[in-house]
Amino acid sequence: MNFNKIYMSCPSYLQDILVSLQGLKLNSMRYNRIYKEKFQEYLERQKYDIENLNKFKKSQLSIALERASRTIYYSNLFKSMNANWQDFLEPEKFCKIPIITKDEIRNRIDEFRFRPHMRTDTVISTSGTTGKSLSIPISNNVEPDQWAVWWRYRSWHGINRNTWCGLFASTPIVPHNENHRFWRINYAGKEIRFSGYHISANNTKQYVYALNKFKPQWLHGNTSAISLLASNMLCQGLKLDYDLKWLTVGSENVQPWQSDTMKQAFGLKPVQHYGLAEAVANISECPNGNLHTDEDFSYVEYVKSDTGEFTIVGTPYTNEAITLLRYTTGDLVTLKDGNCQCGRLGRLVEKLDGRYTDYIVLPGGKKVATLASPFHSTPGLAEAQIYQDYTGALTVRYVPSIDWREENVKSVEAKLRERVGNSIEIKFEKVEHVERTTRGKIKLVISDFDESKLT
Repeated sequence: MNFNKIYMSCPSYLQDILVSLQGLKLNSMRYNRIYKEKFQEYLERQKYDIENLNKFKKSQLSIALERASRTIYYSNLFKSMNANWQDFLEPEKFCKIPIITKDEIRNRIDEFRFRPHMRTDTVISTSGTTGKSLSIPISNNVEPDQWAVWWRYRSWHGINRNTWCGLFASTPIVPHNENHRFWRINYAGKEIRFSGYHISANNTKQYVYALNKFKPQWLHGNTSAISLLASNMLCQGLKLDYDLKWLTVGSENVQPWQSDTMKQAFGLKPVQHYGLAEAVANISECPNGNLHTDEDFSYVEYVKSDTGEFTIVGTPYTNEAITLLRYTTGDLVTLKDGNCQCGRLGRLVEKLDGRYTDYIVLPGGKKVATLASPFHSTPGLAEAQIYQDYTGALTVRYVPSIDWREENVKSVEAKLRERVGNSIEIKFEKVEHVERTTRGKIKLVISDFDESKLT
């Protein structure tokens, strides 16, 4: 019997103890000496002017390129380009290096190692919303560095590590057959860990009861889970009996209707950040509501895709177990011109638009992505998802919430038609909930359409 089966068979009070012991272990991995040093360095670098920031970026890129030159993959690549690693230090030269994908790394991962495996290395697995898993080795400085940049962002908003958090994460924490206590407590990490898999209309009162009992000042977690709870609260007229100070989300994009639902239920607009297990990019929202590229975390490029949007491509600075140059995340953004009045540097992102794979295909073969905009400013919408079936027809599955009016369907269809035209069938289907991934996240677009039929 593995640990998870043992854990799930324990009574809830014992699960609290086990969760807290795991919290102690995570604290030692995340908040060690490396974290303390990195956090102070991140705080110092936020004072940099653009000249010093660019010097830092160039120095870190130099380190990454030198490491890459000692790998089989990049050593062969540089030779094929009749170049050495120093030739790629300038942005206009660096972009000549081919972008790499998960599939390329997965099939030849050992070719990206520049040193032998060390005992302190660990392996992380990531699938994102594509469903394609990737396991890569990371050195022991990567995780503390990630937590350091995340806590810098949280410190901008006044959150510190002594703040108790109501956490809605993807990790299953409550047995499937639980019928009333849908949370466990991590005393070491100051977390009330709520299950994201038990949220339903019938269970909403228990969630609100726990929030009002423990009164965490900060809620954080998956957008899908928190917005679903918020929608259920609104439909049932349930409220918190205290004022929440912070509501932060990550792990997936925040759609406008989700943001509106959470603000109605909790009285706060959610603040978001973008990060990846691969540590190739990080984007943080400041108190002014602008998304800043964390330029001192990794070397980030915004590369225009064939659908017209910009894809996040990143080169990590810290991972010493493997070297990745110009790794495509598959995530799309809309960029924003100008500088933020908060004074922080970092290129601005208008919004996170989802994944490159979140597109539909028109009859002529054209791909249309960033399809969230037709749902903007639609009142009473709890969840939405677009499904393209094997014939190419679209079904918009939606979950109504409070203030929903059926005439909203016509408005959404008209806006959707502006993006996809009139040559494709669209129908609407009211559902109790939309399809989720195995980690409880919502993909905006689900497709069973075979593009090869068009060739």
